[in-house]
Amino acid sequence: MSGEPKILRDVLLASGRRVKLYRRIVEADGKTFEKDLVVFGSSVVIVPVLGDGRIVFVRQWRASIAGWVLELPAGRVEPREDLLEAASRELVEETGFRAGSLSVLGSFYVAPGYSDEVISVVRADGLVEGQPRPEEGEVLRTVFMRPEEYLGLLGKETLDLKSIAGVLLYMSTG
Repeated sequence: MSGEPKILRDVLLASGRRVKLYRRIVEADGKTFEKDLVVFGSSVVIVPVLGDGRIVFVRQWRASIAGWVLELPAGRVEPREDLLEAASRELVEETGFRAGSLSVLGSFYVAPGYSDEVISVVRADGLVEGQPRPEEGEVLRTVFMRPEEYLGLLGKETLDLKSIAGVLLYMSTG
C-alpha cells in the first residue's frame, strides 16, 4: 500500500433525528471506492453500582428490534455537552438515580465498519434514588441485579453488546 487512504468527499444520503447517513468516497492505492457511513457521534453507557454490589439495569423496549432488551442505562452525548454531564442526565432520565460520583472506565467504537459512534463506559457510585424522567418514546423498567447474574442471562434473554462490554469492563476494574 502506498500511503494512507484519502477521503475525497462525503455525500449526504439521508438525515434523521439522531443519525445521518453518508456515502464516503475514498481513494487508496490509486483506486476509488465508496463506503456507507452512519454518523452518530458520542454516547455513554452507565454502570450504576448500588452499595450492596448490585447494578441498576433497565429493561427497554427497542423499536429497531420490536422487542425488549435488558441493558445498562445509556444515551447520546449531545453537541457541546460534557461526557459526565451526559452520563448524569441519562442516569436520572432512565432510572431516577443521581450519582455521588462518576468515573470513566474506558471508551470504544461501537461498530467502526459503518459508524463513527464512540461510546464511553461510566461508573456511577453513591447513588440516591429518585423518579425516572424518560424521554418521550422511551419505554423502560428498572431492574436490579449482580453483574454475574446479568452475564448468566447470555443466550437466555435479549442483551446488548454495549451493556455486556460495560459489565465486563466494570468487573475487570473492580
